Amino acid sequence: MPSQNNLRHGASTLSSSISLLKTILGAGLLSMPLAYSTDGTIFGTIIILVAAVTSGFGLFLQCYVSKYTSIGHASFFSLCNITYPQLSVVFDVAIAIQCFGCAVSYLVLIGDLMPTIVTNVPYISQDQSKLFWLLVSTIFTVPLSFLKNLDSLKYTSVLGLGAIIYISLLVVGHWLIGDIPRSGIIEYFPSSVTKVFSTFSIIVFAFTGQQNMFSIINEAKDKSLNKLVSLVNFAVAVAALLFILVGISGYLTFGANVNGNVILSYPNNWTTTLGRFSIVFMVVFSFPLMLHPARISVNNIYFEAKKKIEKERGIKKEEEEEEEEEEEVVVANETTQLLNGSDSTQEGDREIQLKTHVVPFPEMAFITITIVLLIIGYILAATVESFAFILAVVGATGSTSISFILPGLFGYKLIGSESDDPNTLEKILKSLSLAMTIWGVLVMIVCLYSSMAL
Repeated sequence: MPSQNNLRHGASTLSSSISLLKTILGAGLLSMPLAYSTDGTIFGTIIILVAAVTSGFGLFLQCYVSKYTSIGHASFFSLCNITYPQLSVVFDVAIAIQCFGCAVSYLVLIGDLMPTIVTNVPYISQDQSKLFWLLVSTIFTVPLSFLKNLDSLKYTSVLGLGAIIYISLLVVGHWLIGDIPRSGIIEYFPSSVTKVFSTFSIIVFAFTGQQNMFSIINEAKDKSLNKLVSLVNFAVAVAALLFILVGISGYLTFGANVNGNVILSYPNNWTTTLGRFSIVFMVVFSFPLMLHPARISVNNIYFEAKKKIEKERGIKKEEEEEEEEEEEVVVANETTQLLNGSDSTQEGDREIQLKTHVVPFPEMAFITITIVLLIIGYILAATVESFAFILAVVGATGSTSISFILPGLFGYKLIGSESDDPNTLEKILKSLSLAMTIWGVLVMIVCLYSSMAL
């Protein structure tokens, strides 16, 4: 939860862009060559561009609908309470599971990769190697996980982006040099629809950054729509460029036999070892970025559960009002200025006066939830051999909800709602929002099918 000081000063546009770009760029970059090996160079690029446009529009909708909440307090939970209050907890559960599952997968990747990089550690047997490196990773992940704002992670995000740049240069450089013999022919289009389904989710979910978008909006110093859209366009464009470059270069280097993690396909040498270190470096700094939205969603769920329990116990109205004064910040006058370019409307005569109950996040709750998530995450990473299927199912439902369905529903419900006669642009955006929701449902069906049937 952003501090009041941070809300006054805010994160710079550069810092916000770095946070969004680092949220988008993750382990999905390493699987792009595999996606190209099934989709072909031309069709694979088309899918990446479609995914970039749809994901970018989802991020745009989040920027647009944030004006319907209190300044600095936009969230999936607050917008659900405005639009579909009965579903607010359901969607927060999906967000929490999705983001936490992704964070745990990063820990699993650390445990799997480090023993291949450092093959011999004194006094540590091969069976204990994974657990050892997971414990070592806590030196970095635990302190970073207790940082409250995304802006506080901007320097580690820069380091993570540096690792991503090295990985990209490694893949592109080997292709340009041509020092690795290629296996199999290069396809321009997929040979079967089934193969496309098998890697469709890799590309679509690679652009997922929506889980941190509201936090980025809340912390931004300049919350104007134009500035927010500019940072979204920058992040999505750079991510798309890197996905295409790494995807095509890795595919042209190895052909159809490319590994699901392209770095593991290269022969062992110091450049490859450094590349594997870069992956570990990247996921270590991605872990707190995934834990951040998961923690917020868990707190929202806890808050709602607590409210229901209190109601069931029949707390007196006077006691409820006193508790609300202590724990809830009712923002009645601080509504967001409508982004319609009009300067004539005075603050006291705004057309919409939205009252939003901001979910409290006390220090003790923040610390407790963080500790619990860290303990559960590390236990799962150390004990579960493989939960790829569970992650695939959760990703198909959680990622599509975050990326497409929820932003689409918010846009369809809220855009133009302040007027009985929406203008042409609002009608178009409203229609596109509905189309985004439909697209999200279709993506969910396709990804669930590929997870279960293929």
